[in-house]
Amino acid sequence: MALTLTEGNKYSTTSLEGYVIDLLGKQSRILELLPFQELLGNSLTYDMITTRSGSAFYLVGETWTESTPVITQDTVTLKILGGDADVDNFLKTTRSNQLDLQGEVLMDRIKSVNESFLDTFYYGNATSYPREFNGLQTLISSTTYNTVSAGSSTGTALSILKLQEAIDLVATTPTHLAMSKQMRRYINVYLDSIGDKFTEVRDNYGKMIPYFRGIEIITDDHILNTETAASGIYTAKTGGGNTTIFLMSFSPKAICGVQGSNGVETIPIGDLETKDAKRWRIRWYCGLKFEDLRSAGKVDGIDADGTVTA
Repeated sequence: MALTLTEGNKYSTTSLEGYVIDLLGKQSRILELLPFQELLGNSLTYDMITTRSGSAFYLVGETWTESTPVITQDTVTLKILGGDADVDNFLKTTRSNQLDLQGEVLMDRIKSVNESFLDTFYYGNATSYPREFNGLQTLISSTTYNTVSAGSSTGTALSILKLQEAIDLVATTPTHLAMSKQMRRYINVYLDSIGDKFTEVRDNYGKMIPYFRGIEIITDDHILNTETAASGIYTAKTGGGNTTIFLMSFSPKAICGVQGSNGVETIPIGDLETKDAKRWRIRWYCGLKFEDLRSAGKVDGIDADGTVTA
């Protein structure tokens, strides 16, 4: 079973640990939606069919030709994400009537873990940086399975036709589009120019969520407007003026997080020897898997400040 962090909070064993998980869920729409599969070991290997076996019509008595699918194996490995937070005993004692110092320090560390996960969710590359897991830019390969390039240059303004083309590449209609806030603004300007607009619905936290053609739009500061593209295809997260729109579906067989059986942990390390403080550790054994190549897609090589067209 794969649970979201918010749902997993119902099964938390300690009040502090539950607080951490709930805060992560509220801080990010992705973490609220993303299911997580628990791994008993440190990795999971799964098969992907990249070429289907062939079939044909035959004449009577004709020799039949055998063919088999091409199966590629991929492995997701849990990575260690977290950090330590020290709470000064003197400040905790003398400032407790004005501020929950321990809560503030832990909240800052939690936000840091949140931001690191989300940045890696989009741009992680375990080959270049072995400490992190592969993100969507790495997992969604630049093939006709799921990638549409905005143009053939280093960056081309988005056309709605290209976005629709990418939606059609996903086997079932994607449930979410993720983009930068700047990209959403430019799409808004285009829709205003043709007398159209996003549909908006209020979510469980009171925030207005926009929809494009029935697909929820997620705006995320971790999707950059500084990507580099070569021949219209994404190559690096910085160094240019481009961006990417991701088309996503969340399920254990589509885009799904993986984590250790303990989930997000808040560990009291205890009193420090060298200073008058207590140390806490936020620790998460986590990763990301993507079993079905046709369950997600992207439009890359988009000029981040280009005028959107039809």
